[in-house]
Amino acid sequence: MERRLPVTPTRWHPNTPLIGSLEQDSAAGISGVRLWEITRRFFSKAAEVIEADNPVLAEKLRRASPHWTLHTHATHALARGADLTTVRDNLRHASISTTSIYLHSDEVKRAKQIREAFAAR
Repeated sequence: MERRLPVTPTRWHPNTPLIGSLEQDSAAGISGVRLWEITRRFFSKAAEVIEADNPVLAEKLRRASPHWTLHTHATHALARGADLTTVRDNLRHASISTTSIYLHSDEVKRAKQIREAFAAR
């Protein structure tokens, strides 16, 4: 919204960059490769900072990727109560079934709640 991009699926333009260039005077979008490089560098630097205190987490950060970031966003949004369609639209998925792969934690919680609701008393 800050960049005045359309927020409804019927008004999305496939050629509109979702992430702008990091150059101040450029209206072009950042390339996928460039975004991947920036994200990897960020995770690497964060791993260096926490290495001494938490080497296991540091190693996870070194293996992280931009896809991991999207997966984390979707999983946390759904776990905090966001509607599946809202997350689908935020990730720009064409199909709800693509987004539903992030429901795994909710499915575990739902199964536990049903099991407890119908447990023998």
